[in-house]
Amino acid sequence: MRKKSFWKVLKYIILLLGGVIFFLPYWFMVVISFETPQEASAIPPHWLPPNPTLRNYVRLFTQLRFGTYMLNSVIVTASLVVGQILLCSLAGYAFARLYFPGKSVFFFALLVVLMVPGIILLIPRYIVLKYFGLTNTLTGVILFQLLSAFGIFLYRQQIMSMPIELEEAAVCDGANVIQVFYRVVFPLLQSVHTSFGLLVFIYGWNLFLWPLIVLSSSKKYTLPVGLAQLQGRYFFDFGMMMAGAVVATIPVIVLLLVFQKQIIRSMAYSGLKQ
Repeated sequence: MRKKSFWKVLKYIILLLGGVIFFLPYWFMVVISFETPQEASAIPPHWLPPNPTLRNYVRLFTQLRFGTYMLNSVIVTASLVVGQILLCSLAGYAFARLYFPGKSVFFFALLVVLMVPGIILLIPRYIVLKYFGLTNTLTGVILFQLLSAFGIFLYRQQIMSMPIELEEAAVCDGANVIQVFYRVVFPLLQSVHTSFGLLVFIYGWNLFLWPLIVLSSSKKYTLPVGLAQLQGRYFFDFGMMMAGAVVATIPVIVLLLVFQKQIIRSMAYSGLKQ
């Protein structure tokens, strides 16, 4: 009995230490956001701001187009979440339930795409965007991100684990393929929508390299690209950068708090056959 208690206490100690280690960067981020440039560059960093000030947050919205950057990020992220959930679930349903020529070949190609580093496709994608005149537009940023090989694979596996009897009953009642998908299958994928949608949101909200390549006008910058402009060649505004990072993480934290039950439920049932 004592041995079990010892290992239980040790487990909680390890988890607590791990939580503290992961939390420390965020704590210092918040502390530095309330410091002056001189205090923010101190080594070692302060555990609490010596003279707390909101100067960095005020400058963030007055000297930088922070509101514009946030709006652009909201447009890009919302488009990716809605687009990827709809298109990936539809493509996953096609691979799971429909029969068409070359299905196995296309699915094998999908698996190959999963193993290809995304950075290899940056130049070909940019050439296509330039050909269609979509560079320096949010449409160009969104276009090549609307489909995800991982998302298609995830939805296909989940749909294949679902019983087909409900779909057959809908077909017997006269429903076509699209009606079966949107009225029967799509609502049953709620747990996948939640977990995958949150992953896409985090991905889209933090998307940096692709918008950096596509966008050239500061009015079109997304939040990560806009914050990167604070880093100069000879000067780095730590306080203002950290203030922007604090504001940028708030939507992600709010989403995690709001949907934490659904995420835990989807993870708990992800391995069960429905």
